[in-house]
Amino acid sequence: MKRTLSAIMALLMLLGVAGTAIACSDPTGGEDTAATTTAAAVIDGTVAEETVDDRYDADGYLKDELDPTLNFGGETVSIFAWEHTLPEFDVEEQSGNIVEDAVYNRNARTEERLGVELEFTLTKGNNTAFKDFCQTLSNTISVGEGAYDLIGCYLRSAGVLTIEHMLVDLLEVDHLDFEKPWWSDSLLELNTINNRLYFTSGDIASTLIYQMMFIVYNNDLGEQLNLTNPQALALEGKWTQELLIEMSRGVYSDLDNDGAKSETDRYGLFSITHPLLDIFYMGAGMNYVIPTAEGDLTLSEDVLSDKSFAIIDRFNDLYHNSNDGFFIKTASATLYAEGNSLFYNVSGQHLAQQFRNSEINYSILPAPKFDESQENYRTPVAFTHTMYCIPIDAKNTSKSGAVLECMASEAYRTVTPALFETAFKYQYSKNPYDAELFEVIRDNVVFDIGRPFFDSIGGDSSSPIRVWRMQIENGVNSLASAGKVQMRGWNRSLTSLSEELKNTN
Repeated sequence: MKRTLSAIMALLMLLGVAGTAIACSDPTGGEDTAATTTAAAVIDGTVAEETVDDRYDADGYLKDELDPTLNFGGETVSIFAWEHTLPEFDVEEQSGNIVEDAVYNRNARTEERLGVELEFTLTKGNNTAFKDFCQTLSNTISVGEGAYDLIGCYLRSAGVLTIEHMLVDLLEVDHLDFEKPWWSDSLLELNTINNRLYFTSGDIASTLIYQMMFIVYNNDLGEQLNLTNPQALALEGKWTQELLIEMSRGVYSDLDNDGAKSETDRYGLFSITHPLLDIFYMGAGMNYVIPTAEGDLTLSEDVLSDKSFAIIDRFNDLYHNSNDGFFIKTASATLYAEGNSLFYNVSGQHLAQQFRNSEINYSILPAPKFDESQENYRTPVAFTHTMYCIPIDAKNTSKSGAVLECMASEAYRTVTPALFETAFKYQYSKNPYDAELFEVIRDNVVFDIGRPFFDSIGGDSSSPIRVWRMQIENGVNSLASAGKVQMRGWNRSLTSLSEELKNTN
């Protein structure tokens, strides 16, 4: 994600107050005043000019370029969205909760700026209900009455709605500016197919930040074991899978003295539920499905690569061939919350909800690199985040685009600072390095086009994502043989999906 320029703007303003004239100039030497205003200040009897960049607000956040005269005369904007336990859509009144109040203010500012009234219709739409969610929309769209202007849905719903021809190409919609920092660069790059984009996300979705995956480090246990906190190495780009595994070795202790691994023992690395294993695959810079220059979707060579096999071997050895790693299929986090693991791979939601009141002194680390030669850290996002779309029967796509852009822009200045900078950095985070590493985690969020179309390439039974995860969950490395068995089906599914997407208007 693109970062804000608040620190730079603060420095510019400071220099301006000090009497240094700062101006934007064009290449010919003439002053470009399109994005600046000049104010006079008297310092020691001398008039000094201070240049303020009108593109940014007082806090250094970039402003959108929506026409300030844009007004839809009080029209209702109907948004069909999935129910989520996290604050994302409709907050009826301010409550004192930092994030909920920020969502309320985002909606209020959008209504005020555009002269609209936001109306949310929420229904179940998670991994067990997304098909019903999509069917409800299909029934509504078939009537052709334009019941909804926007959709906020579970990731897998976005894929289904796309191949069912129910969504508008967002690249053709007025007012949406995907160059702005409130939209995800990675999503735009990897989810644009045939020069079309049907769903998007970014700061508009608080769930996107909540579902980022990263590693938690137990400072107290590390100190007890005379280990060095790896955060400094992480900031140097040296936080790798091998270092994670090396530090996890020798940590196991049979605390309940039953002679067997259990949830009451102590571990080097503790992991829950197979979806969070994506942190080791995608965090290593790998993809499942990639778009080609011709607009087709194809299986990434990463899936059956030596690198992929090596990752499986590494973590199978830790989880299944030693006592130092412990993987369980449930979503319980009791073991780590009680301080009985050195490392724990989590999502932001786990951190926010399960560790807020924990007495454990913990630190935050990004998804480890495969090795030090990997250029950047990469942050996977769990499936349970929101994608935004415009239904094909929307009455006024220009209005839908304006509202979507405004909500995203306002969220960038209100919800994300509240959630990320206030809630995560200060309320949920207990270590001074965490603030900087959260920036690293957030700035390196990545997407994979195979994830929204998960159900079109095998779903929960045989998709490449599922097959890869199961290698580690079950403690096997049969991916080479399993891949050969599944390859024909994967290629056939991707060919069919590519044709469907080419035929989508």
